[in-house]
Amino acid sequence: MKLLIYIVGSLLLLSCKPAYDLQITHANIFDTKKGIVLENKTILINADTIVAVVESNKSVKAKKTINASGKLVTPGIIDTHIHPMHFFGDYDEAPTYLAEDSLPYLRKKFSDNYLPYGVTTVMIMGQPETWLKPILTWSTHPLPKFTNIYTTGGALISKEERKTYIGHISVESPMAARQKVLDYYKMGIRHVKLYWRLRRPEFEAAYKTADSLEMQVYGHIDNGIMSMDTTLAIGLNNYEHLFTIMHSIAFSQEEEKKFVVGLEAVYGKGMLDSIPFLEGIMNEARFIVDNKSEALDSLLTRLTKERATFSSTIHLFADKFGLTYFADPNNKLAAQISKNKMQHNKDNFKAFMQIVKKVQEKGIKLRIGTDVPNGGKAVLSEQLLLSEYGFSIASIIEISTINGAMSLKMENKYGSLEKGKKADLIIYEKSPFEDYKNFLSSRIIVKDGVILTNPASK
Repeated sequence: MKLLIYIVGSLLLLSCKPAYDLQITHANIFDTKKGIVLENKTILINADTIVAVVESNKSVKAKKTINASGKLVTPGIIDTHIHPMHFFGDYDEAPTYLAEDSLPYLRKKFSDNYLPYGVTTVMIMGQPETWLKPILTWSTHPLPKFTNIYTTGGALISKEERKTYIGHISVESPMAARQKVLDYYKMGIRHVKLYWRLRRPEFEAAYKTADSLEMQVYGHIDNGIMSMDTTLAIGLNNYEHLFTIMHSIAFSQEEEKKFVVGLEAVYGKGMLDSIPFLEGIMNEARFIVDNKSEALDSLLTRLTKERATFSSTIHLFADKFGLTYFADPNNKLAAQISKNKMQHNKDNFKAFMQIVKKVQEKGIKLRIGTDVPNGGKAVLSEQLLLSEYGFSIASIIEISTINGAMSLKMENKYGSLEKGKKADLIIYEKSPFEDYKNFLSSRIIVKDGVILTNPASK
């Protein structure tokens, strides 16, 4: 009799025990794979993982509950192109090593620039190799209060005489390029970045080695040694910075003369060498839209066929021309541009965004990749800019989440809200589908199944 009472009591206790650590009920979930909103769903979470997504009419017991009635829930944002130098120093005076006793502070400082804005995962596209040990430790030991960090190691370039950016790593030969990739693989790195200063023999050696190891390869292919056509032929299809498309469209001698005449009309003769880099890129965009539409379409068709992806890097330009919601207080360029030149640049930026929209319409995958020191603010800025230039809210969320996860080959962990994925998500108080400025609304961040409040929503 006592045994029977014990068994019945134990069963009753088990039936009262919560089955889940966290449930998010009555949520409108954005399905990033189908591009639709699923209404009145409950997300069930144990530890750091989503274990089920069910209808909210089912009765479920959980230790914690968030009632998300009327709220939009999306996966956490992924920024696929960042640099820690923006937070641990600068490009000229960054520390040689990250001191052991400063690592908890640095990791928090880094995450504080991303996590409150819903950026739960980032990819570092180049940093000093002396920083790799702590960064790889952070990568393999994710914690709820910190952003997930992954790295490509250093950005590979061929040996050069002049000083290069501190995140670049020189390789002297194809054999050295191959060995560097192998070294990174042994360290646990599964992503590699090739820079435009890498010569073809080293480029091919690095690419083929990484590809044979099933590593993801990314290329910043600008107006240097390698062209986009050449790298596509080698096999590359993940590209950094959408603006590099402009440098891959060749001008004839007559077109070059016409382009220069147009610049001189704005900047004056003899002033072309003094045009800042960002302004030069925007002038190229305007010229291509007005004069090279067929060449642009041809390149985009090729990129579509090869299933290319591009990191966005839109805020970088918009910020310099006073077009963003989060202005950089150290924006010296804006103070140097006269009123008429500023309007010229703003008109050029519109042309650039026409190209961005055409890239998306062609079916080329865009992914958020900010490459600036503004952290999560730059991501929100890019979301708003994309909205203002005709992108749908659904496509912007996809660009911010699943597209990045797929290009990083991490869609088994991130980018969608479904069984088995990491419980990294955003609960928007007001839905961006109702007003795109709701990307700025208050939100709750859930990271690794832990509820975080957001102190930096506006």
